[in-house]
Amino acid sequence: MQVTGLKVSQFRNIRQMEIHPCPGVNVIYGENGQGKSNLLEAIWLFTGAGSFRQSKLHEMIRIGETASVLELEFADAQREQTGWMKLSGRKEVQFNRIPCRSQSEIAGHFYGVVFSPSDLDLIQGGPKYRRQFCDDAISQLRPQYAEYLEGYRKVLEQRNSLLKEILRQPSLQDTLFLWDEQLARLGTIISLYRKDYLHKLGRFCQPLYQGLSGGKESFFLGYLSSIFENLDQLTSYTPETVALYQKKLADGLENDLRQGSTSVGIHRDDLDIQVNGLSVRVYGSQGQQRSSVLAMKFGEASMIRRITGEQPVLLLDDVMSELDPSRQAYILNHIKDTQVFLTCCDPAGPLRMKEGKSFQIQNGALILEEQRGQESGREDKEDVSVFGPGHGGGQPDGDGDF
Repeated sequence: MQVTGLKVSQFRNIRQMEIHPCPGVNVIYGENGQGKSNLLEAIWLFTGAGSFRQSKLHEMIRIGETASVLELEFADAQREQTGWMKLSGRKEVQFNRIPCRSQSEIAGHFYGVVFSPSDLDLIQGGPKYRRQFCDDAISQLRPQYAEYLEGYRKVLEQRNSLLKEILRQPSLQDTLFLWDEQLARLGTIISLYRKDYLHKLGRFCQPLYQGLSGGKESFFLGYLSSIFENLDQLTSYTPETVALYQKKLADGLENDLRQGSTSVGIHRDDLDIQVNGLSVRVYGSQGQQRSSVLAMKFGEASMIRRITGEQPVLLLDDVMSELDPSRQAYILNHIKDTQVFLTCCDPAGPLRMKEGKSFQIQNGALILEEQRGQESGREDKEDVSVFGPGHGGGQPDGDGDF
């Protein structure tokens, strides 16, 4: 998987920009707040996921403008492809010039894995960050999963609205079973996907973590379900598993009516991340927490490659400065034969590039492009001004679905 071109128009602080990266390491450098991370975010959106910066749609549009336009050219093992996205009051998406109903429709075509300083929230933050990691990863591999998630969110919203309305009109409680039935079906499917994915991801993460710890520590990754407390109950999609989900909803109804929201379900679930048999969030050192995040991210990349045959593009957003030399070396040893986009303040930092490309960003504009060690042996530098307006624009069976 390789990005061959990116055009950005009116996106965050970028007015117009176009880059053509190399197949290897691409360093995007400049002072803080100049727009480096914006390029990585623009690329990431074409995985079909939302912003890795937890941003709202209007925040991604340049101040004073009404819309942003993004264009991505990339090549997989089969052919060259294109993605197009317009962000305004909503997202308009095209893939290979064919309109899509939603952004999630492009999932499963372009694969990426992003690292950013906020990824420590995977360990230190609340359950929503860990669920988001899991959901984004599964959606890249199984695009229909995103549709199940969206369906669940809509049903959950309707159920929560009904819970509040029942306090004023108790007779409406007789209709609650309709939403419970839908929530149980979708929630069971999503639970199966999550359990299966995390079980397999854990197999990739364990040796990666041992490599980071010098073989001295063990790593475990599992699923904490608020519905299926005994995961042995969650083996396949059957009437029995759906009934278990519905029973849990019924058991919590009294509490749900009091608080006006649904207290159990896949929107309350969490990941179980352990080092040496203990919760790394509660007991782990900062080094163990960073190593856990690295193992999970590289495990995600390894799993994508194993399942799809495509090496995902790595987006490293100012992470090298956050890591000690041993973890920096570990990353460098794992990015060979991979296209990488790396943001930093100092291009002479940890990579000390002999090959690849670097792009200097200032005030949302590309001002210098440098290419090193290509086939011709040249080292070229080019001053670049802002580009003109012409450049704008299934269900799992629990038995090996992944």
